[in-house]
Amino acid sequence: MRRLVIAPNWIGDAVMSLPFLRALRRADPSGRLAVLARRGPGAIYRAEGSADEVLPRSSFARDAFAARRGRFDEAWLLPNSYRAALLARASGARRRLGYATEKRGWLLTDALPAPPGTIHQLRDYDALLAAGGVAPDLEPPRLPLPDAARARVRAVLEAAGLRERAFAALCPGSAFARTKRWPAERFAALADALSETKLPAAILVGPGEEELGAGVAAAARSRPPVLGVDLDPVELAAALALARVAVTNDSGPMHLSGAVGTPVVAFFGPTDPGRTGPSGSPSRVLDRYVFCSPCFKTECPYRHECLTEISVEDAVRAVEELRLSILSRPDGGRGQG
Repeated sequence: MRRLVIAPNWIGDAVMSLPFLRALRRADPSGRLAVLARRGPGAIYRAEGSADEVLPRSSFARDAFAARRGRFDEAWLLPNSYRAALLARASGARRRLGYATEKRGWLLTDALPAPPGTIHQLRDYDALLAAGGVAPDLEPPRLPLPDAARARVRAVLEAAGLRERAFAALCPGSAFARTKRWPAERFAALADALSETKLPAAILVGPGEEELGAGVAAAARSRPPVLGVDLDPVELAAALALARVAVTNDSGPMHLSGAVGTPVVAFFGPTDPGRTGPSGSPSRVLDRYVFCSPCFKTECPYRHECLTEISVEDAVRAVEELRLSILSRPDGGRGQG
């Protein structure tokens, strides 16, 4: 069987799709499995290893040409966009499996009702797998890390004066919406508070978040280093794997942390932890549901109480509770190592 998976666009969504990829690979170990993905998610899929190849996503015409050249028997659509369905049709795949969203059902051979949105997103793809006669993989996402990525990050940590497993990774960004971000000044205050407990912090950022990271570091008395500006997504995952704990918004780094086994404290405001909460490692979710939660808005029409009501003290307490719970476990809570 020659299968093409059209991948989601965001790092976090890509991480949550890894069990889906594992299920397809397990169902047909000797078949050909390709993923069409943007650069960031593509790096995740290459490192994970279930796919035989990762096709770089580009313009629609180039994507359609690459997909058609692959002569795929099946195209599996993870995004719910109309574009993904058009691309699947253009690929020439005889079977096209996806959800009948955005009036695209006529482009699919297996057009399923959209998932209810009341369970974790990890399980959204189970109905697709069932339609194709594939058993779901119920284990959490896991991301093996290349030795080269670990080695590079160890050098970065050494240059920043940080010791492996002896720092907190603070991730103040989020790719989709600013409304998902706990206030930057509180990340700075958290870095100082953790430093006072002998746990130094590092600020981890992704593309386009350089100014945010620099602002958090400048506002903190402890002057935490800013990492991640020149790291690719797999190296960022390696940095998270070498941290004692990650403190994040509902974001790609939150999902990467779980996939490499790093304990997570996650802030949730306009989104729903029941849908996209952390998985795969010990975690604490901090949220303050108010009358409009979860709104999923990209701009807050009120005063952002869902996140501003979470204090620095709440975060410090969650880190400490997580540390104590991890110490009580035989493996130290680090199943990924």
